[in-house]
Amino acid sequence: MSTILVIDASTSLQETLRIVLRGEYQVAVARSLDAVGAMDVAAIAPDLVILGFPASPHGADPIATALAPLRSDVPLLVLNAPADVDARELLAPGRRVDFLPKPFDAYALRARVRALLQPPPAAVTGPGRFEHLRQYLHPPFLSQAAAAIVRQALTTDLPLLFTGEAGTGAPELARAIHIFSGRSGLLTIVRGDEPRLAERAHLLDATVDEGGTLFVEHVHLASPTSQQLLLSLLTMRRPPAAPARLLASTTEDLLQRATTGAFLPELAYALTTLPVGLVPLRERPADIPALVEILTAQLATRLRIEPVRYTDAAMESLAQYLWFGNVAELEAVIARTLTLHKPALVEPAHLLFLPEDAVSAMTTGPPRGAVDRARPAAAATGVTGPNLEIMLGELAHELRNPMVTIKTFAQHIDSVMNDPEVRERFSGLTVEAVDRMNDLLETLLDFARFRLPAPRETNARQLLDDVLLEQADALTRKGVRVEQDESGPLWVSVDEAQVAFALRQLVTGLMHDLTPHEALHVATLPDGALALRVRMEATTARRLAAWVEHTSGPATEETPSLRLALAAALLQRNDGTLAVRGGSGGPTVITVAWPRSAREG
Repeated sequence: MSTILVIDASTSLQETLRIVLRGEYQVAVARSLDAVGAMDVAAIAPDLVILGFPASPHGADPIATALAPLRSDVPLLVLNAPADVDARELLAPGRRVDFLPKPFDAYALRARVRALLQPPPAAVTGPGRFEHLRQYLHPPFLSQAAAAIVRQALTTDLPLLFTGEAGTGAPELARAIHIFSGRSGLLTIVRGDEPRLAERAHLLDATVDEGGTLFVEHVHLASPTSQQLLLSLLTMRRPPAAPARLLASTTEDLLQRATTGAFLPELAYALTTLPVGLVPLRERPADIPALVEILTAQLATRLRIEPVRYTDAAMESLAQYLWFGNVAELEAVIARTLTLHKPALVEPAHLLFLPEDAVSAMTTGPPRGAVDRARPAAAATGVTGPNLEIMLGELAHELRNPMVTIKTFAQHIDSVMNDPEVRERFSGLTVEAVDRMNDLLETLLDFARFRLPAPRETNARQLLDDVLLEQADALTRKGVRVEQDESGPLWVSVDEAQVAFALRQLVTGLMHDLTPHEALHVATLPDGALALRVRMEATTARRLAAWVEHTSGPATEETPSLRLALAAALLQRNDGTLAVRGGSGGPTVITVAWPRSAREG
């Protein structure tokens, strides 16, 4: 069981985290950084630290001292916004840091904790780790003229000034320039109107000394004192081995402000040495189709949905819109549309331009035309999956147990409230029951958003490996070890998002029935099928095999979970087969197969 160290002065928050996290994790609590120093942190050996501080900037030194006994790879979850904590010393090599500002809900907390406790992906060093930022250095994120200046600027340490409206990508461009110009130090981001900017001179000076990059957003708002500080940083003589960089953004004409005395002339001239104009998106509609394609592909990968295309009418609607928030607003509209509709083909009626459109989309459902087209196509393929009777029976079965828990709590609430120990136990059970139902409903919503498959070459073996990595903690708690053969990729022609979802539901659905402290062996069979060899009770294996072979009839206490029904439906929708054999005293073998791709022959 993983151990979590909570550092927060609030007794209420400490108790809340104990309740929310208990059962899955061991929780240790410290009221302050000083209290951490008095603890034997090495003996506690936390796998994760949750930090909570008052909402004001904190120096790095106290944090570094308190965390010194920890391993450098122990992840941190900070219960503040990034701007509230000076996190320079938190970023030890190999350490992951995430932020979850208060107030937050239990579901968000659990999700962040689970993500941080997952084994990190293989380490990548150098700029390759941030390769996704490279796109911000080129069209269509920049105009041709701006991209030409940036290419030249990457080889110098001269200051750069980004001029343009909000949402045109200045912060992303600053990060990309910092990474791909080979800065050896940190990237420090401050706002020009930050009240304590002048007081942070030591931090800015350290950034310059270490060959880092200082990015000042809205530099035109800087006070006279802050302007003098920035000018002094520019004019300081630094050793050539540690060149530093000053980047700034503005929505104003600095030279014009300098003529009126509103801005320091020397600083204005220095910053405008290499001006990079970030052209508003509405003034370059020709770039919108390319931006939409890039952003859509990235978001579809993050949302694990099938590839998305746009009708000409939808693309025209996007091109004609006056993007007041520029690229940032365009990305928000695409993300909102894909998340709530998950359309395979985006039409104008799908596009959710405004935040309030999201509420309407959730109450009215997808556009009528899209639903009408999907139904006859699905019927023509003969793809149905388990029938409605089975689905409803499984849903009722999955909801019954948590509902009984909540009902029991309600019936005994008077006696429960008078006994702190019983109250705490019932509270934990109720939270777990609500979490279970919420997880189930989220799974059903995800399943319902899938449309007709969009097959493409997909490495099914990699999809299964990803699922097993996601379930690593659950398998470890059960003592089940994963053994894999040395087969290479298994290329099949399927809808990647749908099959990934199906495999996730299959593994999660089987988790309860796996025999503890046994192996789960994964292999690719000679015929190209994926095989999972597991140990489970003989009666469980028989009822699973019977259910796979006869997918009709009502669900009973002996049928598998709803997750297996969802997995079977999506596997069948992708022309896949699910088979179960064995289980009579030996291992149970579950096989999944699909049409082979052209690459596999």
